[in-house]
Amino acid sequence: MTKLTATVKKTLVIGMSVVALQAISLFATANAQESLMASLDKDLDGLISLKEAAGHAKLLEKFNEIDVNEDVILAWTS
Repeated sequence: MTKLTATVKKTLVIGMSVVALQAISLFATANAQESLMASLDKDLDGLISLKEAAGHAKLLEKFNEIDVNEDVILAWTS
């Protein structure tokens, strides 16, 4: 194995490791957000009302910014 080939292999391994870690991080973040929204959705309608959002200080603080259509409800299910 030449020095160049070893360097290329190391670079590929590092690059693939970074991609894998980013994918895991993205998946974990999505799961955490879904879990939070599910825990706030008390009536299990797939929506977070202003009353339900009151259970999470940061969400309540940003509610109006997130509620772009100003219907005072956040849809969280896909």
